[in-house]
Amino acid sequence: MQRRDRTFTLLCAFALLIAGACTRPPSDSANVKATGGRILAMQELTWTDIEALNHERTLFLLVVGMLEEHGPHLPIGTDTFGVEYEATRVAERLSRALPDWTIAVMPTVPYGSSGANQIGNINIHPGTYGLRQSTLRSLIADIGGQIAQNRFKWVFVMNGHGAPTHHAAVNDACDFVSEMFKITMVNISGLFSADPTIQATGRMITAKHFSAADVTSLGGDVHAGVGETSAMLAVRPDLVQSGYRNLPSLRADSLPERREVARRPGWPGYFSAPARATAEYGRDIEGWWVDGMSNLILQALRGENLFDRPRWPAPLQSGPGYAQIVEDALAPERAFERELQQ
Repeated sequence: MQRRDRTFTLLCAFALLIAGACTRPPSDSANVKATGGRILAMQELTWTDIEALNHERTLFLLVVGMLEEHGPHLPIGTDTFGVEYEATRVAERLSRALPDWTIAVMPTVPYGSSGANQIGNINIHPGTYGLRQSTLRSLIADIGGQIAQNRFKWVFVMNGHGAPTHHAAVNDACDFVSEMFKITMVNISGLFSADPTIQATGRMITAKHFSAADVTSLGGDVHAGVGETSAMLAVRPDLVQSGYRNLPSLRADSLPERREVARRPGWPGYFSAPARATAEYGRDIEGWWVDGMSNLILQALRGENLFDRPRWPAPLQSGPGYAQIVEDALAPERAFERELQQ
């Protein structure tokens, strides 16, 4: 996922003028078909290519990103860059583990629901461009439903964005498609984020890079802090503003504390300590995500029931401040929808 050269950029601009679209390849390689046909970019296929696939042994990766403010130091596409990187690595790992399967990678959905700016009651922000929760739910259900009606059995949604309302929408869409069409469609990132064993592994990775005192001082690392900044240093260092090294720490350990910090005048749009970020930590974080999501997908294909497991945002729902965060995010969406329907 390195930045393409100027020629590619000019060609993209020309394509936008002529055809209205320029799609970044979904992997670091120039063409994911080059892996011997086991990993396929759906937008590159003909309908006859797709119809010829083994419907029982083809799994789909549906990748969902977000355009959201990530402080003054990270691009608003941070969530998208991260999940596209992970999807590429997950597809590669699955292709090795499943030599008789085809991994079909859908074009990335670049919009999610609910930006972190809403924690501070800033509903419209120059760095955030998302969908209403109801729109996201419908979008994911539409795509999954069409995959299912084309007689495919496995759809795994990978999200780069962690907002509770975003994941609730994706969970609902996956449940609907799974029940309606009798297939398996799962929000794999939601399972990852709520799995106690996987999360314990994540804490071990953090302990590898930071002392116990450091971890305490970092506070809740939920948005554009040391973790996401480290991940971007590993995945797209060219897009990380060098000023991250001088950003002050903004500690907030709970949802109520994050609301308090985010509502202060001039909140810069991050929590934790971006200045402590390292590419080494970021590579370990990305490897953790890739391993965890790959293993969950393989468990599903082996017949394990993932629908009974906890999934994000369940770990938050009993905590203080959760209901108010959700209400603050959804209230302006409902108002907009009422106006739209008039």
